[in-house]
Amino acid sequence: MPKKLTTAQLRDYRANGYLYPLEALSAAEVAKYREELRRTEERLGGSLMDIDKKFRGNLHFMCKWVDELARTPAILDAVEDLLGPDILLYTSRFFIKEPMSEGIAAWHQDSTYFGLRPFDHVTAWVALSNVTAEAGPVEFAIGSHIRGQLLQKSGLIKNSVNTAGQIIVEWFDQSEIDRAILKPGQFSFHHTCVVHQSQPNRSPERRIGIALSYIPTRTRYIGKRRMPACLVRGRDEHNHFDLQPRPQVDFGEIEMQRHDTTFKAYIESFYEQLGEAEKDLPRDAAAGMVY
Repeated sequence: MPKKLTTAQLRDYRANGYLYPLEALSAAEVAKYREELRRTEERLGGSLMDIDKKFRGNLHFMCKWVDELARTPAILDAVEDLLGPDILLYTSRFFIKEPMSEGIAAWHQDSTYFGLRPFDHVTAWVALSNVTAEAGPVEFAIGSHIRGQLLQKSGLIKNSVNTAGQIIVEWFDQSEIDRAILKPGQFSFHHTCVVHQSQPNRSPERRIGIALSYIPTRTRYIGKRRMPACLVRGRDEHNHFDLQPRPQVDFGEIEMQRHDTTFKAYIESFYEQLGEAEKDLPRDAAAGMVY
């Protein structure tokens, strides 16, 4: 029996490639994590979107509160319903849009640069603020995950909240689009192959979300190196990843070194997978597209 999701929700996720809204955090927990984020940004010297890009991702290696958030039982119960009982956290990444700002994410798939097989990977996008229609919510092309990996090209999108500035450069069905409107403490799920985007934040409020990427322990990484990950539920009997310990001290010397080492592994993997994804793309793959 499912722990959190209903049979209808499981069916909808598998058919559509996404699911929302789901409940994760109380108002008190949201307030606590907002304060922790404020303190973290103060410690690091600015908004996570403006300082060294390595601090946007994988803060669960060096901040206990991010590690705790990623292990929220309500989130992991729903992940277990989708992936089974043995779960790894592969990445965490903040997506923050300041009030009345221009940051966007063009139509893209997460699967392109992760290097994970099979495509049995789900992202929980957790809202720590109101995500209204005006705030630039995540938008999903309904059912677009069914086709698997599409052609995607980097370096094309200005003001992108994605590192690569990427966009899908082949046809996909955009006739049915849904937007994940979320309240603070709610989250959405999306499949790694679902095509999604987000528009600028036209609201007066800071839009704060953290994307938590979960995979079952049976998943493999197809790149040239072993990758780090964190076991957040169950057991790992496959040994496909280098399991990392939980942080014991916020910004501790060991924790900061671990974060730096794992960031280098992820960035190396990112560019390796980007190169693989684009090596056979024709130079005019994006010709005629309007952004």
